[in-house]
Amino acid sequence: MIPTPQKLVAKLSINQMLVVSHLFLVVILITGFSYTRYQSEWHRHIDYSASIAKLTLSPHLSFLSNSVANINYANLTMPSTQKLLASIDDLEFLEVAGKSDYAQQEVQVRFFKRFEYLWRANVTESDVENQQEKIEQINQEIQKTSANNVVRLRKLEFIKNRVTSEYTALLEGLDFTNNVYIPWSKPSSTQEFYYFDEELCTLNIVLPLSNKNGGDVWAVFDASELTALQRSLIQEIIVEAIVALLISALLIGWVAHWIVSPLKSLAEHMRSGETHNDIKHFSELARSDEIGQLAKAYQGLLIKLDNQLNILRAKSDTDPLTGLGSRHKYSRTAVPFLKRHLGKGHYVGLIVCDVDNFKAFNDIYGHTEGDNALSLVGSKIRLLARDSDLAFRYGGEEFVIFCARPEKIQLLNFAERLRHEIAGLDLAHQGNQPYGIVTTSVGGAIAHQQDLEARFDTFQELQESMFNLADKALYECKQSGRNQVIWSSSFNQKTK
Repeated sequence: MIPTPQKLVAKLSINQMLVVSHLFLVVILITGFSYTRYQSEWHRHIDYSASIAKLTLSPHLSFLSNSVANINYANLTMPSTQKLLASIDDLEFLEVAGKSDYAQQEVQVRFFKRFEYLWRANVTESDVENQQEKIEQINQEIQKTSANNVVRLRKLEFIKNRVTSEYTALLEGLDFTNNVYIPWSKPSSTQEFYYFDEELCTLNIVLPLSNKNGGDVWAVFDASELTALQRSLIQEIIVEAIVALLISALLIGWVAHWIVSPLKSLAEHMRSGETHNDIKHFSELARSDEIGQLAKAYQGLLIKLDNQLNILRAKSDTDPLTGLGSRHKYSRTAVPFLKRHLGKGHYVGLIVCDVDNFKAFNDIYGHTEGDNALSLVGSKIRLLARDSDLAFRYGGEEFVIFCARPEKIQLLNFAERLRHEIAGLDLAHQGNQPYGIVTTSVGGAIAHQQDLEARFDTFQELQESMFNLADKALYECKQSGRNQVIWSSSFNQKTK
C-alpha cells in the first residue's frame, strides 16, 4: 500500500521537514533561474551569430536583387559569383528566389558549397526542350544561309554557342536539382530573420530582396561552433546550479539546526526533569527571537513548577500534626545524614521514641486529646533537638531522631534528657500505670565510621541495620516496663 503524502509528512521530524521543503523550493528556484539564464544566454549567442551572418550577406543583396529583377542568370551563375559565395565563412547552402520586375518570371538559383556548384534551380523538362528546339532552329538557319554570307554565319554561330551553353547549363541544373539531396528545408515562416535548426546544427538566414516583385535569399550556415558553445553554456550553468544547490543545502541545514537544535535541547531538558537552575546557562535564553521567547517561557514554567514542587515537598516532608519531618523525608535524608557526619568522624545515633500505651490514651481521652498530646511531644522533640539533628514522626505515636555528636556520651545524655523532658510535660494518662502520665520508651543505636568499614558495604545497609537495632531496643524497653532508654549494640545500659 502506497502511503499518502499526509502520512509521509507526519513521519518527518521538524528538522527533516524544514530541510526537505526548503530544498524543494531551492531546487525549483535554481532550476527556474538556470533555465531562464540558459534561454537568455543561448538566444543572445544565436542573435549575435545571426547578426554576423546578416552583415556578411547584406552587401550582396543589391547585386542579387538586380539580377533577379532583370532575370540575369548570367550574373547569378557566373564563376565570380560562385567564388564569392564560396569565400563566405561557414556558408553551406544559399538559394536566391524571386520574380522579375516586368515579366514577373520566377527566378531561382542555388549554391551548394559541398559541391562548389552554383546552378539555376527552377529548370523544367519543358525549358530544356525549348532550348533544344532553339538550337535546332539555329542549325536550320545556318544551313539555309549561303556560305558567302560570312557575317550572318558568324552571328548565327555566336548565337548557337550561347544557346548551346545555356542548354548545357539548363541540362546540368535539371540533373543537379533532380539528383542531389538537399538536407535543409527552407523555414516556412519565422518571426525573426533567422532560424536555428538544432537537429542539423545549422543557422538559417532569410533576407528579403529589394526588387519590385519581391523574393528572398535563404542561406544556411554551419553552426557547429554555436552548438559547442551551447554545450559549454549548459555545463557552466549545471556547475553553477550544483554549487548554488550545495551552498543552499548548507545554509538550509545550518538554519534548520539553528531553529531545531534549541527545540531538541528544550525537549531533552523536559525529559530529564531538570529544574530552572539547570538551564540558567541555556544559550537560547539570550536570543531575542521566538526561540528565545520559548526558552524564557519554559524557564518561567520551570520556576513555577519548582515553586509548586517545593511547596508540595515541604508538605510531604513535614508532619502536619507535630511539625516534625515525615516518614517520606526520613527515607530521603537518612543516608545523606549518615554520609555527612560519619565522614566528619562523628558518632551518629538513631533514636526511636514511642509514646507508652498511647492506644489506651485515645480510648480514655479521645482522639482529639491524643492529637494534642502528640503535638506537645513533637514540640518538645523539636525544642531539644539541635538544628543539625533530624527529627521525624515515623508513624502514629512513634518518633525517630537522627543526631550526631563528637562523643558517645553526648548521645546517651541526649536520649535520656529526651525521655525525661517528655515525662516532664506531666500530661495525665490513667492508662499508663504505674506512672499515670504520658511517658516514652526510647531505643537507640550508635554508629561510627569504623562500623561502616568493618561490617557494611554501603551507607544504606548501615542505616537499615541501625534502625532495626534501635527498634529491637525499643521493643526491649516495652518488655522491661517502659519509660526508659535502651541502646543497642555495645551501648546496652539502661536508665530510668
